[in-house]
Amino acid sequence: MNADWTGGPDHLLEADEQRRAVAQRFHQGGVPLIKLWTYYFGLGGDADEMSLDAYLNEALHLPAAQVGLISTAMTELTPDEDE
Repeated sequence: MNADWTGGPDHLLEADEQRRAVAQRFHQGGVPLIKLWTYYFGLGGDADEMSLDAYLNEALHLPAAQVGLISTAMTELTPDEDE
């Protein structure tokens, strides 16, 4: 897995906003990290559990494809607030 960030400043800001939203949903949803990682990995994610934890705690940037899988996993593991 390559966790290097190669986007420009605008992409970096957008990526940070997306990470914050996913991290907030993770922390509020009460989903254990191992459950999120297992689901994400099952969707095709290739970051290890430690990298996922670092990403959710603003210590690591991940490629957009991996961020999309994390977001999908969180969406599918946590109920909508409207329900």
